[in-house]
Amino acid sequence: MPAQPSNNMPEVMLPISQMGEITAEVDTKSLQETLCDAMGRFVVCKFLIGTGETVSVKGYLRSVGSSFFVLLDPCTNAETTCDLYSLKFITAYPEGVPECQMYCNQRLYDL
Repeated sequence: MPAQPSNNMPEVMLPISQMGEITAEVDTKSLQETLCDAMGRFVVCKFLIGTGETVSVKGYLRSVGSSFFVLLDPCTNAETTCDLYSLKFITAYPEGVPECQMYCNQRLYDL
């Protein structure tokens, strides 16, 4: 007969009301659908270039395609087409943030 491990610790059971309800939600949207939700908002995108370098691009999300998206620079009105597959992180700001004029003024000092 195999020996049973001895466990002298009493088993503690928490009531369900103290454990709280655990829920998990899975977002089934594709990256393109998620980007479409941020259309018109100011975004900061980080792209992986090569094996370890990241590049940031900022602007208003203008359009989203199947493998690309377009950002509009509010200071120059230049459009930048970005590759969706090298995108690693995207931060979408609430509508109206940052305020365009303040962003452009700050960007002039950052150069």
